[in-house]
Amino acid sequence: MIHNPITNLNELKKDGRIIGKANYVFTPEISSSIGSIHGSLLKQGESIVMGRDYHNDSRMLKRAYTSGQMSTGINLLNLSDCTFPLLQFTIRRFGASGGVYFSGGHLYSEDVGIRFLDAGGIELAQSEIQKIIESYNNYPQQVRRVDPNEIGQITAIPQTADIYIKSLQQFVDKKRIKKANLKVVVDCSYGPTGRITPLLINEIGVEVIALNTHYRERSSSPVPSVNTIRNTADIVKASNSHLGVCFDVDGSRILVIDENGLEISFEDLLMLFITFDKRIQKSKGNTIITTSSISPVVRTFIEDGGFPIKKVENYPGEISRQIREERACFAAADTLKYYFTEYSPFSDGNFILLKILEIMTIQNDLLSSLTRGFPKGIKINKTIAVSPEVINNIHNRLREMADENGYKYHDIINELKIIYDDTYAIVKVALYRNAILLSAESEDKEKAQKMVLELEEIISKL
Repeated sequence: MIHNPITNLNELKKDGRIIGKANYVFTPEISSSIGSIHGSLLKQGESIVMGRDYHNDSRMLKRAYTSGQMSTGINLLNLSDCTFPLLQFTIRRFGASGGVYFSGGHLYSEDVGIRFLDAGGIELAQSEIQKIIESYNNYPQQVRRVDPNEIGQITAIPQTADIYIKSLQQFVDKKRIKKANLKVVVDCSYGPTGRITPLLINEIGVEVIALNTHYRERSSSPVPSVNTIRNTADIVKASNSHLGVCFDVDGSRILVIDENGLEISFEDLLMLFITFDKRIQKSKGNTIITTSSISPVVRTFIEDGGFPIKKVENYPGEISRQIREERACFAAADTLKYYFTEYSPFSDGNFILLKILEIMTIQNDLLSSLTRGFPKGIKINKTIAVSPEVINNIHNRLREMADENGYKYHDIINELKIIYDDTYAIVKVALYRNAILLSAESEDKEKAQKMVLELEEIISKL
């Protein structure tokens, strides 16, 4: 089947990135043209780092993009398949002028997106993405072509993952972690984390049960799905493990499960880091960056702890840029991303995991106990029973529901956080029964109750 190509790249702009269904609207020809545009905005002879997830659609579009870049005289450092944080690390290590990453998303798993990064490994601002889009719309006037003897080179850098693993270990007390004899279940979500995380955890002396480390063809359901999360939780309990984690497909964030097989919320994990991370505690008076939709209870917790807060919108790269501008000591986004600024200005699922292990070791306690005493918001809650058939495709259905009703929302792996004015609602899949868990929080209790009733009515139609 032949599809009409897009004529305006704004059609592929989604959430501050370029995203589309490969071979349907996002074709190799478009990808090559974008590569030519991006390369022309850089100086001839500069180098960028390129990476992708495991899937063939990402591989195809990355190769087309590569040809466009090389035609403008840009040199490429090729990571092939890798996690997004590894690409960000490599840009900084090699002093590259930027990078580009091709991957599917958690909610939009049928699509492929391009992420553009600057020399600091931070995603480009929306204004910079718009420059690429506008140049594409004026194609080919904005393209630089070089002589055949000046075409860019492509260089493989296969040992970078080993350097990355060693670097991560330098920021935690690995000797102390090793003595604790911890056991962790890790769901690698069929992504490149499968080649990194088990090795990283083993090297610091933690026993690891690794799941879904191999490549699998992309399916219509997101990864990790509710079924893989349930499986991880069951194995944590059955194996008497201390912890379970499910990685997002790009490796930048994790969903955390305690020793009882229960999920740890974003708010509890944020308060855990602020309370027990020594470097953060020594930085009182320094700013903590958060997203604007953070819970009022957490905001109060941070301020009472002696940290000023700066709230920003969760656009690609925005938190990382604010970390630099404010010289922040820590940052967190309610999409399960945590930024430890002594290591980098971006979120890395592997580093988040190491920090949790270090805190458990130093405090000599289990995660459920360490998070038990943190304050909880006053929320309106509701449980809605659904059929097993609905559960199997629930993430896509919930996303479609939010889009159709014009809600602003954040993807939190096993949940959606829906934002309406000053009211925040969580739509979450229960781990141990076929049900949707609703909760809403607002300083105005009536607004929260109204939000739950509204969502209950919409979800009941699924």
